[in-house]
Amino acid sequence: MHHTSTSPGPDPADTFTASDGRRFLLRPIRATDADALVRAFARLTPEQIRLRVFHRLGALSPEVATRLANPDPAWAAAWVAIDSDEEIRGDARYYADRAGKRAEFGVIVDPSVTGLGLGRALLQCLLDDARARGLEELWGAVLTENATMLELAQQLGAVRGAMEGEPGVVRVGFKLGTGGTT
Repeated sequence: MHHTSTSPGPDPADTFTASDGRRFLLRPIRATDADALVRAFARLTPEQIRLRVFHRLGALSPEVATRLANPDPAWAAAWVAIDSDEEIRGDARYYADRAGKRAEFGVIVDPSVTGLGLGRALLQCLLDDARARGLEELWGAVLTENATMLELAQQLGAVRGAMEGEPGVVRVGFKLGTGGTT
């Protein structure tokens, strides 16, 4: 995995070279990404959507895409992976609790680029962002059948636990304070 900084300004960005040599720009989402989000969602398989949101979901409406492309910086962050055609190939985001101590995250990657390390790179962007924000924990609810995400979280240092009252769901948590792991 190779990251290089491409922008010293207020909108940080990194280039990521995937295991197959393709390059992607990793950057915070922008309001102008709404249409690309609609297209990216349309490329996802029904199974990918179910593993991410735990139920089937149809097309992403322009209204929802606009909301997703404009996360409230007071409590949310979203990073995208952009390919050479300016298409979104991955999306990672978190939403902090109102106390500003913990945030729930989610990651999804275009089916044409799964298995190349893009999900790991996006999750690392979230971890770095959450740590810089001063959050204590980044956590996610993962279906037990989502072996790929469970393995990735473990590789990056997450601790697994049960989700109270939610059979079939694993809680993965990254401690971000001093002494935490990633």
